[in-house]
Amino acid sequence: MKYRVVTGLAALIFGLVSSLASAEELTIELSDLSAFDYQPEVPESSDLVVRADKEYLLSFLPEPIFKLDKKSISITGYMMPIKSDGQIVQEFLLVPNTMACCFGVMPSYNEFIYVKMTGPGALAVDNVPVTLYGKLSIEETWENGFFSHLYHIRGQKVEIGKF
Repeated sequence: MKYRVVTGLAALIFGLVSSLASAEELTIELSDLSAFDYQPEVPESSDLVVRADKEYLLSFLPEPIFKLDKKSISITGYMMPIKSDGQIVQEFLLVPNTMACCFGVMPSYNEFIYVKMTGPGALAVDNVPVTLYGKLSIEETWENGFFSHLYHIRGQKVEIGKF
């Protein structure tokens, strides 16, 4: 298992170096963001806690992942709506598969992205892959003593069914 993680990270590093030199937007996969063990330390405070400092994040994040912070990316996954108005979703989780729901397997802490759309939002879809475009922020966030997210995207556009 470690061999595949190291190989995956090596491919990610090579891909990032190539992409950073030639493009404004990076295409990444959710598996890139979860290819390492991440067990967050529960903060003592039950208030909103956001841990975004470099030293803290690099204590568990591989450096190629940390370098994605504040980059424009595209990434494909499945939409799990959190906040919507009818069929328009303003906030959702981007998860790796359709099993990451209340009836399936809870994704790991680093296996999903919290998305807040800019503008009017995105059309809600179920069991169909979507490609999300936006700026990635890496920030361990806790609300009311519960883990909220490690990855956050301000979504600019969602394409339905694109691979």
